Amino acid sequence: MVEVLGIRQARVWRTATLNELRRFLGLVEHKTFEAINPNPRIHEALRQLYDHPDNVEMYPGMVVEYTKKPMAPGAGLCPTQVIGSGLLSDAVSLVRGDRFYTVVRIRLAHD
Repeated sequence: MVEVLGIRQARVWRTATLNELRRFLGLVEHKTFEAINPNPRIHEALRQLYDHPDNVEMYPGMVVEYTKKPMAPGAGLCPTQVIGSGLLSDAVSLVRGDRFYTVVRIRLAHD
């Protein structure tokens, strides 16, 4: 129920679609439902619900977007491109906006 209410609220607020978010993050937009997720059950459900990949809403799209398989040895965390880009962007903005990191950097630059 919480997810349904979240989707309804996103519609009221007219939030960006999955492809609009991908465009904002500098990622390639999905041209087909198969590009969002190659699983036939998922991309057929998306086709029935949204008619065109540009209409897929942000939250449902991020949830069903295809993820890479974990590789061993390697990273076990394999988020979708949108979620991964969002996590990295957030991490970078936290470091850039950290007052202690910024002050230290400025002092070192002037020394």
